[in-house]
Amino acid sequence: MGYIFALGSIFLWSINYVIAVKFSQTLQPFEITFGRWFIASLVLIPLAWHGLHKNWFLLLKNWKLVLGLAITGIVLQNSMIYFAARTADPFNMSLLALNGPIFLLVLSLIFLHEHISLMQIIGFIIALGGVIFIITQGNISKLLNFNFAPGDLFVLFNSFCFAIYSLLQKKRPSEINQQTMLAATAFAGVILLYPIAFIEVGENIFSKLNTQDWLILAYLGIFNSVGAYLMWNNALAKIGNLKTGIIYYLLPFFSGIEAFLFLGERFYPSQILGALFVISGIMMFSFGHRQTTS
Repeated sequence: MGYIFALGSIFLWSINYVIAVKFSQTLQPFEITFGRWFIASLVLIPLAWHGLHKNWFLLLKNWKLVLGLAITGIVLQNSMIYFAARTADPFNMSLLALNGPIFLLVLSLIFLHEHISLMQIIGFIIALGGVIFIITQGNISKLLNFNFAPGDLFVLFNSFCFAIYSLLQKKRPSEINQQTMLAATAFAGVILLYPIAFIEVGENIFSKLNTQDWLILAYLGIFNSVGAYLMWNNALAKIGNLKTGIIYYLLPFFSGIEAFLFLGERFYPSQILGALFVISGIMMFSFGHRQTTS
């Protein structure tokens, strides 16, 4: 079930880069983030009200964890993508986003003392190679033409926030379920985001939105925030950081399928071949022998 949760969250997140580019010229980064999580809070708080009421003292006791999750997962994560979309090349964004699972792997080895076998290392490398093959459309020489832009730093920082947020999930008290913790995190994030968005935009928050924009923002709030985050957090709890993190490498494959179906873009054979490498690497990593490297 953990793998299904991880796949579901990656599928929902796969359209985020397209939305980031669309909104990059219309709304300010923190304005988008505030809007999506304000909508998410309107959904989450009623759903998790019983858990919030029952565990409010425990949540208050763990305020540092709630604040850490809110800053990394709500305020910063994705906001950095919206900043990056203004200057970063889509190819660079896709390539640099691969650092998220790498950051998560390294941090889990250091702070959680996770063990990884040689078979799992090989699987990780195969999966990483497969996703690079997808992004470059089979032309690895494209890597030689990589030009670092200022927006690329935002993508790297976003990937690091993604890893920290995932790592902090291990600190969640067992008495607090995923829905309650996400609701508390989202509420704290919205409180932090509002003054930032107000400073960034002023009183005219969302003044440029049309009906289509509101629908997209609702999608971000309900599916990309509530649905995807709940599934991702449950996957982390059920199969662990390392196995969940490597499934993130299927994101470019899902994005390619969606671009083919909804935007009429070409679907390259390299995307299928790359996906086979990614899936093979994930299977090797997930079922590799547990000989520790320590």
